[in-house]
Order: sequence, then structure tokens, then C-alpha cells
Amino acid sequence: MKKWIGLSFIISILVACTSIDKKEEEIAKVKVAVKFAMFHDAFFTSSINELSNVKEEYPYMFPSQMSDSLILERQQDTIQQFLYKQVKHVYPTFKKQKKELISLFKHIKYYDNNFPIPVVVTDITGVSYQDRILYANNLLLISLDMYLGKEHEVYGGYPEYLAETFTPDYIAIDVAKKLIETKYKFSRDRTFLGQIIFEGKKLYLTQLFVPNTTDKYLLGYTNPKMEWATKNEAPVWSYFIKNELLYSNDAKLKQRFVDVAPFSKFYMSIDKDSPGQIGKYIGLQIVKAYMSKHQKTPQELMELEAQTILNQSGFKPKK
Repeated sequence: MKKWIGLSFIISILVACTSIDKKEEEIAKVKVAVKFAMFHDAFFTSSINELSNVKEEYPYMFPSQMSDSLILERQQDTIQQFLYKQVKHVYPTFKKQKKELISLFKHIKYYDNNFPIPVVVTDITGVSYQDRILYANNLLLISLDMYLGKEHEVYGGYPEYLAETFTPDYIAIDVAKKLIETKYKFSRDRTFLGQIIFEGKKLYLTQLFVPNTTDKYLLGYTNPKMEWATKNEAPVWSYFIKNELLYSNDAKLKQRFVDVAPFSKFYMSIDKDSPGQIGKYIGLQIVKAYMSKHQKTPQELMELEAQTILNQSGFKPKK
């Protein structure tokens, strides 16, 4: 009997893998025309006489209130020039990132044929965390100086838990997150369960659009933080239930367990070892459990109520 169970399990895995491979083959055939506007190169390598041509080619990068003197001042600023040199060292070409972004857009287009492919614009914004990825008016701006490597000297003022994501590996992930967050701005369910399921849905879509992305990269965890989350999945879920947090509307719960932070706040000794966003991690596991049992499109998934997802997920935390 055990042999038959083992064989059945192996067959089910092989069937699932075959299905995934076929879908990836279909996605690879999706046609997308992506324009990459390498503004950082054009701007920081142009001469004074060539700046007018740059302005004509990239009009969306020059607000009307920005005078020519300010433009020149920015181009010749020593800090900006230093950052440009660092960017060129890490990104002598943008070939690998172009391939990853094209793959991302193919995946999104496969699931949403109406998705408008944005113009991808590269820039340097002065090591601004809030401006690392901007998306508006079908323009997607990527600040390459925010992806130089987590140990780069320019990130000395940032805490480790944020700098962990300042690597080239996170560009496609952050772009996917920005596109998803733009489309799904908020959840109507203000309960804690509603919040973590909503965040879990968005992370699930990110993983769907950027295949082979692990939970570690989705959440920006270090290896020890990821190990803690996996090891303590059951105790964390038990804590949420025993303290009656799931259906609470307490706004502080978002700060404690959902927002990007160095650690989660149980107000216990374990806090110092825990990763931030543990609520997102739990929400993602619930959504994964649900989607393993139900075939839903991204749109259908996002429209489902949190309670429905939890009830039908069969979620059992790892012990």
C-alpha cells in the first residue's frame, strides 16, 4: 500500500510539473513590445550642447518648471556623477534586466491581455528608497542607484533589513509589486485577516509573474529570518488565534505584523529574532494553500473574500 501511495504522489508531482512547463511554454510565446529608455546613460554622458536633444527625446523627464540651469546643475553634480559611475560598474549593460522584465510583462499579459506595456525608463534619483520604482502615465521608472548591492557604501544610512533588497535580483520583483499595488490599491476588508490575506494575494501574484521567486525574496528576508518564519509558522498562527487578532480592526496590528520593519512585534522575547511582515508571510501561505486546491485567475483570486479563502484553503501551518 505504501508503495502505491508513494508512486501516486510522484505521478501527481510529475503531472503538476508538466502542466507548469506547458504554461511557461505558452507564456514564452506571448508577444510584447517593450521600449527601454536608458535615460541615465543619455543624460549623464551628454555634453552641454547635447542636452537639448536629450530633452527632446525624453520630454517626460523634464518638468516645465525645471530650468536649464537646474538641469545642468543636476548633470554636473559630483554626487550624481559618482552614482552614475557606480551604476555603470554594476550595470555595464542592462541585458539581463531587460530579459527579466520582458518575461515579467509576458506573464502579466498572459493573465491580463488588456495590460498596457509601459515604457521602461532608467534613472538615478539620489539613493531614494521611496523613488526606487515609480509608475504613472504608462511610464515605469527604475532608479538603478537603489540596486547596487546591499553592502554598497552609499547605503550606509539604511538599516540592514531594507538594504537586503538593494540588489539587482530585486528589480523585476519590485516592478511586479509596483504594478500589482497600482491595480489593487486597498482591500475593503479592514480586519487583520483581511489585511494579511490581501497582502498574501499580492505576493502570490508577484510569484506568479516572476516564476522561481522564493518567499525569501518576496519578503526581502535574510536566510536566518526566512528560517525563523518557516520554523515558527505554527506558533505565529496560534498566537494570532489565541489573542483573537484575526477579526480585529486594530490599526496597530498592521504596524506590528504587516508593514516593512526590522522585526514583528509580539511584545515578547522572540521579537528580536523574528522578521518583519510576518503577517504577510502567513497570508501568503494561506493563499498558496487555497490556490493549490482551486483554479482561479488572478482577477478571481483578488475578488475573493478573505474568509472564503481561509475556509477553503485547508491551511495547516508547518510544525
